Amino acid sequence: MVSEFGARHCLYTPLLKFRGDIPLSHCRHPSKAAARAHFEDNALAMKLVSKLCLFALPLLAACGGGNDGKTCVSDLNNLQKSCVPTTSHAVPEGIWYGSVNSSQSMAAQTIVLETGQYYSIYTQSGSFVWLIEGIMTANDGAFADSATVGFHNLGAIRAGTLTGNFTAKSALAATTSLFVSPDTTATSFNGNYNAAYDTPIALSDVARTWTSGSGSNPISTITFSADGTVNGTQSACTFTGSIKPRATGKHLLDGTLNFSGALCGLNNVSMPVEATVVNGVLTVVGVTPQRDQAFYLAAQ
Repeated sequence: MVSEFGARHCLYTPLLKFRGDIPLSHCRHPSKAAARAHFEDNALAMKLVSKLCLFALPLLAACGGGNDGKTCVSDLNNLQKSCVPTTSHAVPEGIWYGSVNSSQSMAAQTIVLETGQYYSIYTQSGSFVWLIEGIMTANDGAFADSATVGFHNLGAIRAGTLTGNFTAKSALAATTSLFVSPDTTATSFNGNYNAAYDTPIALSDVARTWTSGSGSNPISTITFSADGTVNGTQSACTFTGSIKPRATGKHLLDGTLNFSGALCGLNNVSMPVEATVVNGVLTVVGVTPQRDQAFYLAAQ
């Protein structure tokens, strides 16, 4: 007979035939010393496999997912993994309503696009006072813009800065170095997130004529057609253009307005604008690419 151990060292093929009493293949029984060495080698190999398996476990853990917004680094020498929170560059995208910390008791409406471009509009008793515009960057809930531009209702244009903090879809607080007389220090403002931003807006939602409220300034009228064409008037200006839902599916309309009028400060100016309707109030705001002209309209 051939032992189980010996069989592993034989070129034994059951299908081969014998010639007489001599097999065509030969089996050699190992010595006891060889058998003992074989089993010792197997035991050593099993120990090595076990160690390798234990070694692989932390590596798999280090490479696995589920780091909950963290960046992790594995130390292979000490079999350790260290993680730090991943930096978020998300901007405070949305529509925000709040107030201005000013002696003039102004309201603040801030629109922040997913690109970081923002419009912050300040009104008093429904009338436009000024707005600031720029493109912000953000890190872990703090945002800033070193090149914000302010547009006053009397025509003044000034450059400044913006800094602030926010909690996504909750609240923001910001300070701009710009201020309007009689204020003499940097202006701070705040805002609460309006959930309407997360719902799409259709052309059918605005397809009618809108007019500015009684006592508000500037006096404006704007008409949206079902096909997205726009026409209207504001003070000495007339304008035409087109508008469509923003591709992001948010509560914004993208458009372009073209202005004319001999006494219109925006005569022959073409301007990209954003529009939205929240709580029955239409807002249209825009700034030229050169950042030398701005437009704002509020109507119901």
